[in-house]
Order: sequence, then C-alpha cells, then structure tokens
Amino acid sequence: MGRAIAHRLAAEGACVVVADRNADGAAAVAAELNAATSAPPSGASAAAADAARTWGTDVAVPVTVDVTDTAAVQRALQQTVLAFGGIDLVVNNAGLSISKPLLETTDGDWDIQHGVMARGSFVVSREAARALIDQGMGGDIVYIASKNSVFAGPNNVAYSAAKADQAHQVRLLAAELGAHGIRVNGVNPDGVVRGSGIFSSGWGAQRAATYGVPEEELGAYYAKRTLLKLEVLPEHVANAVFALTAGDLTHTTGLHVPVDAGVAAAFLR
Repeated sequence: MGRAIAHRLAAEGACVVVADRNADGAAAVAAELNAATSAPPSGASAAAADAARTWGTDVAVPVTVDVTDTAAVQRALQQTVLAFGGIDLVVNNAGLSISKPLLETTDGDWDIQHGVMARGSFVVSREAARALIDQGMGGDIVYIASKNSVFAGPNNVAYSAAKADQAHQVRLLAAELGAHGIRVNGVNPDGVVRGSGIFSSGWGAQRAATYGVPEEELGAYYAKRTLLKLEVLPEHVANAVFALTAGDLTHTTGLHVPVDAGVAAAFLR
C-alpha cells in the first residue's frame, strides 16, 4: 500500500520521501518514482524532455527509518525538510501483523504490533506535527488504519487492538491539531492481499487457515464477503489518500474512509 500511495501522490505532482526500515526497498521505490516522473510526454520538445528529466531526479528520495526508534523518526523528518524545504503530508503506513488466538498470543506478539503501529504512528505524528506547526501552513496527517479497528474478528487480538488505537489517534489528533490548520484523517482498508508485504510475509497463510480457504484464493474470499463483491487493491487505498489530501475536502478532519468494498459489520456508528 505504501508503494501505491507514493506512486499516486508522485503522479499527481507531489515530491515524496519514501521511508522504510528496508533501505534497499525504499531506494527501489524512490528510483521507480523518479524514473516514472522523468519520462517526458510523447512529442515533447528536447528542452521539455531535458526539464522533465532534471525535475524527475528530485521527485523522490529514500530514507531509512524504523518507526519504533524515535531518534530515527526525527532524523527522517529532518531529511525530509532538508530535501524539499518543508513537509505538507504524512502517511502513517508502517505495519505488520501476527494472527494468533488469544491464548497463543505472546507478550512479544502484542508488544511488536503495538510498538510499530500504535506507538510508531504516534511518534511519527508527533514529530511531523512539530514541523507542521513551525511552518504555520497547516497540512495533513493520514493514518492507514484498518477495517479491523472496528470489526471484531477471530484470532486477531493484538493486531486489531493496535489498529483501534490508531483509529482513535486520528480523532484525538484531529481535535488537538485543528487549531493549527492540520487535518488528521484515516483510511480503513480490508483484504488488500495482492501486493501486500504483510500478507506475503505469513499473514496471508495465517488468515487463510483461519477461514479455511487456500491462500491463493484469499483475495477472492474477501471479495465474496463484501457488499460490492470486489477485491480491494493497493491502488484503491492510494485513491482514498489522494481524495483526502488533494484539496477538495478542506473542511474534513477526524474522518475514517472505509476502503473495504462494503463490510457491513465494519460500518462506522
């Protein structure tokens, strides 16, 4: 999802800092963005093509950061400001998941998921808010939460509790940062199997076992249980981030946008 969000925002004209614990992964995505945006339009003049190539090298830069490390988050924000002169938008997307029943969930399982998602997004938002407040120009913070922040599913206590924490952070920070013109909103995806690092790292196999379906059919299984009978892809999450931050929803904060193809049990109340 992070890669898809970065591609969508860059395609719409944003300069993007790709932050990841995996330095090679961050560099690869940044290179993709620079290559995509440096390609001149068909029929462009030589001068326009040169300008596009020059600008393209400045569209994206990678930074290495572990969101459980406050000093690393601070360095990443500093690198962002140095690279592009400021910051307008932060997307809290770092995540992982371990699917286990309650009695098999260890203290370590709980701590790592809350450390990355609940604490990590808090630290990123706090440090980003410092920069946004100093700039005095408002801005956006978006949390990629989850349908599971409001839906109680089986064998998922640590992950869902961490996502519920993130969801309430959206409301709390929206209430506190509104005075500075900073809008805080969330996106609640569900069943984003294709292209997902979480699903490919074992979560998909665990959830497939929980629901009794083959792992390769998990995306289709999720789609069948939705109202629209559609599979959710990373690009759909990216679309929601863009919609929240592109300028049409200037008077919206504290909102969670479901991107789950319709899961009635997760309707917000």
